[in-house]
Amino acid sequence: MKWSKPGHEYDEIGNSLKDIKDVYLWGVGGYAKEILTVFQSRPQYFPWDIHLIDSSRPKQMQDFMGYQVLSPESFFAVRKENYFVIDCPEGRAGKEIHKALLDNGVPEQLIFDGDYFLFNYLPIYFAYVQDMTFFTSENILCSTVCNLNCRDCLNFTPYLKTAVTDDLDSLKKDVDLFFRAVDLVYRFQVTGGEPLLYKDLIPFITYIRQNYGEKILRLEMVTNGTIVPSDEICQSLLELNVFVFLDDYRLSVPNSSAAYTLARTKLDKYGIRYQDNYVQKWIIMYPAGENCAKGTDNFPEKFAVCHNPWSTLRHGKISACNYGAYAAKAGICEDEPDEYFDLQSYTPDRRKELIEFRTGFTNRGYVNFCKECGGWTSINHNYSWSAIQEPKS
Repeated sequence: MKWSKPGHEYDEIGNSLKDIKDVYLWGVGGYAKEILTVFQSRPQYFPWDIHLIDSSRPKQMQDFMGYQVLSPESFFAVRKENYFVIDCPEGRAGKEIHKALLDNGVPEQLIFDGDYFLFNYLPIYFAYVQDMTFFTSENILCSTVCNLNCRDCLNFTPYLKTAVTDDLDSLKKDVDLFFRAVDLVYRFQVTGGEPLLYKDLIPFITYIRQNYGEKILRLEMVTNGTIVPSDEICQSLLELNVFVFLDDYRLSVPNSSAAYTLARTKLDKYGIRYQDNYVQKWIIMYPAGENCAKGTDNFPEKFAVCHNPWSTLRHGKISACNYGAYAAKAGICEDEPDEYFDLQSYTPDRRKELIEFRTGFTNRGYVNFCKECGGWTSINHNYSWSAIQEPKS
């Protein structure tokens, strides 16, 4: 999206959130759990009465995360003022919920999609109501060094002529600048490359936790499941309360089953929280292919509807699109200053401008990689089997 009034793009919605008293989440499932986790982790910032709605009779008979579940009929019968509804569907129920709300007189502007609420409206709420900077997610790469060579790697590792590794002091400086500007982040993710190959991984995560732990709701690390973490690393991940995404590429990576099984066994042994992250297919971003959302010259529109939820932090800047930053690093496209927000020049009076940038506003309204990219899952329907390996050159 193109900036037209930096620092004021969200004035209307932001100001409307100041009078909210009741929040209704329709759909008792994964989206609702994620949103409620944020609410419950910092209840002092959410002075709302929270209500849940679901059409399932069994779900109405029991509470969910401490909340009673209303029937849709009960919800529609309630007299409501200063409220909004978050559409948190399971499966394909989203359109049905949205239609039911509209048919029963709930104004369109009071209905928020669950995913969009997390990534857009919650940061707006914090900026306008709490005078704080909230990010839903941010990631930082220690290094692009990886033991795999995935053909459709979304970090574009096969296109890198030389692996890029940042030293510990540089990473610490980036984290310092980030948390000087950001008061609270839901998911702060350390990734790569393969983080377990970075020699200073534990000192780096320790620095994050010890200095900024109170600002992070969930500190995460991603590993590709082909390397067994040492006992020392496992003990540190436990003590530092790191949530691990353990990728499962056993169907694509030859001879990886034993390492994956051992890695999972060790995470279980140490009591580390992790997600068994099996993804059958990946989107193909580049080369984009005939079936991808390519071929348009309206790149601001493409960038707006793509709505990739991730950004990356490096060299004192956050990117408008993490994949655009990875592609530039790999030499696929050129970097432009417009594609980054320089945290070194940040001051608190630019809080709303920073939130606008993080939710998709720039001077041009897109990044250079939009000209080559197939897009995020919202617009890209070109898939491949995950982690298909190619010989390293």
